[in-house]
Amino acid sequence: MRPFKRDRPAGPDSVRDAQEVVGLYGDPDTTWGICVEVRLLAPLEADDVARRVADLCAREPHLGAPPPVSGHDTAAWAAARAEVAAAPYGPGAPLVRLALTADGTGLVVGAHHGAVDGLGLLAVAGAALGRDLRTRARGIGDRAAPHGFLASSLRRLGEAVVDPPSRFPGVGDATSAAEDLTAVTRPRVARGTSDLARAVLAAHDDAPTRDRRRSVVVIGASRRTTDLPTADRQTAYLRLRVGPGHDRTALGPLIASLRPEPDFPETSAKGAGPVVARLLRKRLGSTAILSNLGLVEADGVASLAMYPATSGPRAVAVGLASTDTTTTLSLRTRRRELDAQEHAGLLAAIADRFFA
Repeated sequence: MRPFKRDRPAGPDSVRDAQEVVGLYGDPDTTWGICVEVRLLAPLEADDVARRVADLCAREPHLGAPPPVSGHDTAAWAAARAEVAAAPYGPGAPLVRLALTADGTGLVVGAHHGAVDGLGLLAVAGAALGRDLRTRARGIGDRAAPHGFLASSLRRLGEAVVDPPSRFPGVGDATSAAEDLTAVTRPRVARGTSDLARAVLAAHDDAPTRDRRRSVVVIGASRRTTDLPTADRQTAYLRLRVGPGHDRTALGPLIASLRPEPDFPETSAKGAGPVVARLLRKRLGSTAILSNLGLVEADGVASLAMYPATSGPRAVAVGLASTDTTTTLSLRTRRRELDAQEHAGLLAAIADRFFA
């Protein structure tokens, strides 16, 4: 997808434009919110955070109206994190969201994925903190897609009909509209996207009730080539498709050789996109979605957790981020698809394999 145009005015048009970015291909039943949680060694003042992000929104009008900073005690923090990540974006609403712990040492920064990508969100978080957040993650540059949008779409529709992706098993709680976002933080390990994919696929393959269909892992990538991201969207997606008997040791070279998915038109096709997506919803999506912010270098930051957007049925979104001292693996699921116990078990299964 192309970088967001920066000359668009803030307000209702910003929300509409962000929603149009995912309007043709995106799951219409998700809000497309993403968030990053930052744990700090020294507290922040809410007024300072609000002022710095308001200044950013003034410089970058595609981010919409400046957001307030909501404060939360420990008991309400998990709910606040989920609210920042998953609440719907109404007309004229801020496209950036901010929540701060009562002691000022925990900050969640959220945004609509149509306004920023994961590294763009890192730039927003840096603005909120008042310091640069640099990352050693590197994008794919101008690497081209192997097929155009139309040819790729026809191929994906064919796969959806005859060979939909395998899913993680789960009973869920059909009465719940909640999302679970939790993380495991350990001392830093020098592992990356291929290690994360290996751990996710191992957890999936080892599940006793898994089906025998192919697994599809969507990997969020970027076209950025510098270490200091900007608060915009330079998104690319890689699509890893493997059978049940795949060689996990070969995932690194396989991922490195992947070509990106083609850019999608920024439109909902006057509502036709969401209609088609809903008709095929049970057969679209992926086994898991991965997002890795890499090693983030920033003074005073103890840990970071990245929560990608959920998309498709039985969505499993896994994030990874490291600081100089910690590595955090995070998981986001919908309660109606995996209940709280299933979510906790899945996070433990992935983390045990990743950190082993």
